[in-house]
Amino acid sequence: MTPLTAIARTRADDDDVDAPSRRPPFGPSGRSGARLSELRGRAAMTHHPGGFDEILLLEDNSTVAERRRLAGVGNEHTGQTITVRVHRLNGASQFVVARKTYDAGSMRSKRSAKIELATNLVDRAASRGHRTVVVAGTTYGPAAAFLEMLSERDLAFVVQIRPSTVVQLDERGRSFVAARELLVRGKWRDLSAGMPDGTELECCAAKLATVVLPIGTGRLFAAQVGGIQGVHRGTIIGLASFNARLAELVQLVAHARWIRRVSRKEKRSKAATTCAEPSGAASTIAVRANITLARQQDARAQVELPRIRSSANGLLQRAAPVLNVVELFSGAGGMGLGFLLGGGAHGRYRIIYSGEANPIFVQTLRGNHRAFERAVRLQPGSRTPETVEPADLRKKTALDRAVAVARETGGAHLLIGGPPCQGFSMANRNSWSGSNPNNELVEVFIKYILRLRPLGFLMENVQGILWTPNAGTSVSVVDVIEQRLRAAGYVLFPKLLDAVWYGVPQNRTRLFLMGLHRDLGYAADDFGSWGPFPKPSHGDRVRPFTTVRDAIVDLPRIGNGVSAECALYAEPSDAALRRNEFLRYARTGSESDVIFDHVTSRHADYVIERYRKIPPGGNWESIRDEMTNYADVSRTHSNIYRRLRWSEPSITIGHYRKSMLVHPSQHRGLSLREASRLQSFPDWFRFVGTANGRSGGLVHKQQQLANAVCPLVTKAIAEFMLTL
Repeated sequence: MTPLTAIARTRADDDDVDAPSRRPPFGPSGRSGARLSELRGRAAMTHHPGGFDEILLLEDNSTVAERRRLAGVGNEHTGQTITVRVHRLNGASQFVVARKTYDAGSMRSKRSAKIELATNLVDRAASRGHRTVVVAGTTYGPAAAFLEMLSERDLAFVVQIRPSTVVQLDERGRSFVAARELLVRGKWRDLSAGMPDGTELECCAAKLATVVLPIGTGRLFAAQVGGIQGVHRGTIIGLASFNARLAELVQLVAHARWIRRVSRKEKRSKAATTCAEPSGAASTIAVRANITLARQQDARAQVELPRIRSSANGLLQRAAPVLNVVELFSGAGGMGLGFLLGGGAHGRYRIIYSGEANPIFVQTLRGNHRAFERAVRLQPGSRTPETVEPADLRKKTALDRAVAVARETGGAHLLIGGPPCQGFSMANRNSWSGSNPNNELVEVFIKYILRLRPLGFLMENVQGILWTPNAGTSVSVVDVIEQRLRAAGYVLFPKLLDAVWYGVPQNRTRLFLMGLHRDLGYAADDFGSWGPFPKPSHGDRVRPFTTVRDAIVDLPRIGNGVSAECALYAEPSDAALRRNEFLRYARTGSESDVIFDHVTSRHADYVIERYRKIPPGGNWESIRDEMTNYADVSRTHSNIYRRLRWSEPSITIGHYRKSMLVHPSQHRGLSLREASRLQSFPDWFRFVGTANGRSGGLVHKQQQLANAVCPLVTKAIAEFMLTL
């Protein structure tokens, strides 16, 4: 069992909790609170639960800011900020009465600085002479210093704590126990908690125990949303400094979740913009919103493709025997891997620089650069950088380093990369704004092009970038890119490509923006309506699409929550490899008789029971009546709880664990190896989940895969570019 203060040290968002204390997290400090005893037991009802005159809700955006910092999108040096806000609840309305903004990471080295800031804001916001209760979520609730400071100010509180938070029982022996272990004690009953906006929180709830606080004792209670047993995302564990009816305590702590929803809604409303229709080279591109619409578009394109003729003149391939590639926002390296694989037996491409900020992703890059060279029997460092270090590409030092490497190796012939795409995602349309920090990284990509002056570049992103307005304007981001780079001498060719066209066992449409410098002699209409991109190698009029069966049927049968990173594997026969081109590709260069990373996330029993009821091709609609833990099931994305079909390519893989993609015939989620194959990563390619390269970190591995470019797509592009 890990004490609260130890948990605080291991979380990524260290700013969220108090620094370690020598005393137990919820143990007594030897002082007493004069007014707390008066508040305990007071149950006279006014317009607020618990008999209080006002409710102060404390919340901030630190979790989002920290995620961006780790991803290299925001940190204390680049203006990413955290805003702490105190809301006063007044009947059906809420308004901010105190706020403070500071630079992300600036309080990391100052003991309890964030806790003191938040408590001072609450103290300033509290109305004198009123009975005030402070409500806070898990950002502040588990911090002993926060609770102590509220007690010292004679402020009552109800906070949400984490299931892993260790509490001290006010019983003989005063044992320490994780809050989740007390759930079995409760006498549960159904409750309905009304929120200020008229919504209702339907749950079952129970009081659990009396626990020791820094000053006095408090009441531990819990609520479960969704009718699901055990600890899950609908589990709310609350801690109150006073005693009251269970319904009142649940209603108070539920405000912590409610204010997060309200704040997100307000932020989205302020950021809401109309789509910016592209007017340049991308103006004729039609959205591929779903598989059905995409297939209709493909059928029409098949008629045109035979008539399209390329005007490739071969100048790019004659620029050097080996073309130097600079890869930006490398992530796990899927885009660069495609160029390495597309270089052919003579290795026509060499990656001279890989730029990536996340130290975990850098570990993946390092390992697979070496693994690629072993797989194709190349001298180490002959086609990949000798070393890759984490680099914040927004900083001048990183740009100067890339320029220096290019100068030392004969110049940068090509620049490739995919700026983080969350702000442009079709699944995240509320972030379609140039002000999203992820979206600012497109400007970084442009700066590298202008400084390195490559003969060509290739940028990958999601479809949403086509209709995202640039910051402060109604002009599409893609139009801005085209205007800037056309002035620098580049002809731009935007194209939506579906990975399934190039042998990937997955329907995955992405925008590829190719730029060719005018020195190569190309004009905008030299390649017809298709552009300078490879024609599909798979589809109705060529080879059949690669199916889920082609990709993963050979993998060993496993269960839920398997964690062994290496397992025995029965190698396919030579005949099977001849019949299955994709399997032959996946196994080439891999270690014989073993399979790596055939591991699965452990899902709760109720999730596995849901899986059992979903037929091939089905999704959450097959179990609509059981989706009780979803606030509005009608708004659920169609890919949630999607069971794949053996006979078809996979749907688009985002974060396959969060989407809960289901194996075609086994009642479990996809394994990391299965998802990797469905994204066309060979079996020798391994994701790293920790910054020191050690085993573990499955969530980080899954996130890298979700963001990765399919190597077989960029392999096809790289092979075509050798004709330019």
